[in-house]
Amino acid sequence: MDLYQIRYFLAIAETSNFTKAAERLYVSQPSLSAGIKKLEQELGVSLFERGGRRVILTQAGQYFQEKAQIILKEYQSILYELKGFKDKPLLKLGTLNTIRICSLASLMRAFRDEHPNTIIELRNGSLEQLDEWLEQGEIDLAVTSFLRTEPSKTALPLLEQRLSLAVPPSHPLMHRSSINLKDLDEQLYITRIHCEIWRTLPTCLGTLALLLAWFV
Repeated sequence: MDLYQIRYFLAIAETSNFTKAAERLYVSQPSLSAGIKKLEQELGVSLFERGGRRVILTQAGQYFQEKAQIILKEYQSILYELKGFKDKPLLKLGTLNTIRICSLASLMRAFRDEHPNTIIELRNGSLEQLDEWLEQGEIDLAVTSFLRTEPSKTALPLLEQRLSLAVPPSHPLMHRSSINLKDLDEQLYITRIHCEIWRTLPTCLGTLALLLAWFV
């Protein structure tokens, strides 16, 4: 079923005449008739009772008229909404899998306040994936770690995310206000698989600085 066939059908249903419908649509009557015949063959029903100067909708035609009007209205609505995308810039943003949702939400909220018409396309990935996506132009910006990407002309610091250690009440480190990484040597721990932050901890001094980086 093609959109032009729906327009053909609705024009005939409104004018009750093939000739008038063809004139309204600026098409030849043979083309109009051929389009309706093809539509009826595809639907497997007769849409019109032909006879005399007027054509009458069959019961199936009356049912299809209501559906055809909805289809055409939805199509026109989609066209109207898609026109708005032409005026809205798209920001393709990549973020670390391990960034806190609350931190990311705050950053995006602040950005949308300044740029309300911008559409944000978000992709999560590892450090390696973010680097690759930037180089290949698949993302415009990346929220990554200072530990991987040093501050430069193409990087902007955004926030610091403090690291916390969770231990049971009986643990020797329970009452320490701060610890060094060497204090964790030989300690058992639970960690996330493929955690980017944990892989960079040996060079971390207690906080994880996040930055916005882009490829030039």
